Amino acid sequence: MALSRIRSVAAVAIAALTLCAGLTACSQDDTRNSAATTGDTAGFPVTIDHLYGSTTIKAKPQRVVTLGGGDMEAAIALGVVPVAGADWFGDTQLRGWVKSALGDRPAPKLIGASEPKFEEIAALKPDLIVYVNTVNDKKQFDTLNAIAPTIAAPAGTKNVYGVPWQDQVREIAKATGTTAAGEQVVKDTEKLVTDTAKANPEFAGKIITAGVYSANSLNAWLPSDPRMRLLTSLGFKSNPQIDAMENGDFYVKISPELTPKLDADVVFMAALDSSGKLDPAAVNDKLFNALPAVKAGHIAYWGGAPVINTPTPSGEFSSAMSIGGPLGIKYALPKLAPMLKTALSGKN
Repeated sequence: MALSRIRSVAAVAIAALTLCAGLTACSQDDTRNSAATTGDTAGFPVTIDHLYGSTTIKAKPQRVVTLGGGDMEAAIALGVVPVAGADWFGDTQLRGWVKSALGDRPAPKLIGASEPKFEEIAALKPDLIVYVNTVNDKKQFDTLNAIAPTIAAPAGTKNVYGVPWQDQVREIAKATGTTAAGEQVVKDTEKLVTDTAKANPEFAGKIITAGVYSANSLNAWLPSDPRMRLLTSLGFKSNPQIDAMENGDFYVKISPELTPKLDADVVFMAALDSSGKLDPAAVNDKLFNALPAVKAGHIAYWGGAPVINTPTPSGEFSSAMSIGGPLGIKYALPKLAPMLKTALSGKN
């Protein structure tokens, strides 16, 4: 996510997330860290169509390595615990909300996000590499696919960093023989979102601007950003003035002369540091603070880049909101809705 420093951190993570591997089946001594074997083993081989053609998986995977943003968390939501996975932002510790979903199952090994080593990851001997919500580089894909069957972003994906979580879950579910579980996960998560929208009818039709403000960089999310999709699924409408800046990415950089276009019924901005203080750039930005929405208190600030890899409540929310998917949404939504409700009422 190149949007502001959060996007920069994610870009580093993604570069690392794209290196992976494995070769043969694991020995029985390794099976305690293997992917969950629950679900039907029938139905294999399966063929997954994706950006780079198709991949056939001959048997139910037992050792899965996940590389994309939210790929690891989506797999865990399906009951498939990877032997290793890459954190979207390169954190070296498993997120608290992911640990909760794991329960007493062995945690995946976290793969370094900056410069992963093919040889090191190959030693994990995966029989499936999940390369769905990431940079989706053809050369990297080919290298990975030569190591083990690899699945990439769904065919037709235009924004490789913005694969809808439902598509991500369903593709991983098909590849791992957990299709029924996948449909249930999608159903339960969508119901959680729908129920939240129904409980907050004041969200319906209100215009929202959302993004990141840190390190003197102000960025707004476009409709393809997964976090904006979550906000609009709650009833909000994306800001048409921001939508008009569509550039094929999931965010747009806001230069000073464009700042007035940010005004909306509510502004949702990742701009807090680890101590809960507003980024100095935002504090000193006269144009931003002159926005009617900001002046009227219709704004919600939350943790930005400085907190996303910290084991703090702010960091947990920031990571869950940004990584998203079934586990992230489940954790973030009960905290997100009150934030938006307060901002909409102008009490901030």
